[in-house]
Amino acid sequence: MRILSAALLPLILLVPSVTGAQPQGAAQPQGAAQPQGAAPKKKPEFVKGPIGKAAPACGAKALPLVEGNQWTYGFIAAHDRTGAPLSLPPDLVKLAPSEPQQIVITVKKIETKGPDTVVTLEEKTTTDLSKDPKKHIFDERTITSTITCNQKKFEISPESFFFAGEPGGIFGLTFDKFERSRDTSLKLINGGLSEGEWREDIVAHFTRTAVPDSNAKLDSGKLELERKFTPEQPENVNAQVGLYFAEPVVLVTTGRVTLDHPVSPVPGVKPMELPEHWITRMWFVPNAGVVQVLNSYAHMYSLKEAQLK
Repeated sequence: MRILSAALLPLILLVPSVTGAQPQGAAQPQGAAQPQGAAPKKKPEFVKGPIGKAAPACGAKALPLVEGNQWTYGFIAAHDRTGAPLSLPPDLVKLAPSEPQQIVITVKKIETKGPDTVVTLEEKTTTDLSKDPKKHIFDERTITSTITCNQKKFEISPESFFFAGEPGGIFGLTFDKFERSRDTSLKLINGGLSEGEWREDIVAHFTRTAVPDSNAKLDSGKLELERKFTPEQPENVNAQVGLYFAEPVVLVTTGRVTLDHPVSPVPGVKPMELPEHWITRMWFVPNAGVVQVLNSYAHMYSLKEAQLK
């Protein structure tokens, strides 16, 4: 959910919001389409990549959470269905964080807490911060995320790569309130993805932490998100680890930020809107999980290794 660190913070600092966040390149770029309705899904034809066999937490075959399961993703050049390259509009380049070269996600433990099952994930990212191809400055970051599920919900914490296809967690923000209404992060039917659209609405309150040795006082505020998910027709995905017949899901995010104590309070000032067209596409495979992601920063990640029980 790096939108909260790379895109949200400039908005909080009263930089005007930017529009047109969909990548440039092709007329129908992956991650930029907004399909109307969902057609009946095709039956998967074949798979030539790793597939898990153990029963996953909450029966969620779409994202098989089994203790010890591990997914490794590699960064690849963003492209559309035709292979044409995709890139960000110039006015959004300044918002884009550095992309990790590798993401390793491991299911560390699964616990029962009342009516819920809570899955703890360890997510490691490795990013090369150097702009010099002859030198490398690697930044390694490890975060802990959770997924809480039962027969009626499948809630992914905002730190997770699986939340919106944005790895590395959230920088400088802490949520002291995070409430969901309407639907859930993934809407499942018999362990698979719903064939129709669903929407997860979130109302959260955040605080911000200044960098060490800084006396800056950073304001807190309210974050509202609407996350609309639309399944698309399954298609072949040639991931780094193998070929899959995957189910794409388009996630369109809208939202706004309201500061608790604006610098210059003006009656009637509207909340600051997040960038328009904030679109992510994730490809799911039953019993394998997410095999490919294209997020709104025009960052694309492909599954390059999987250890699935």
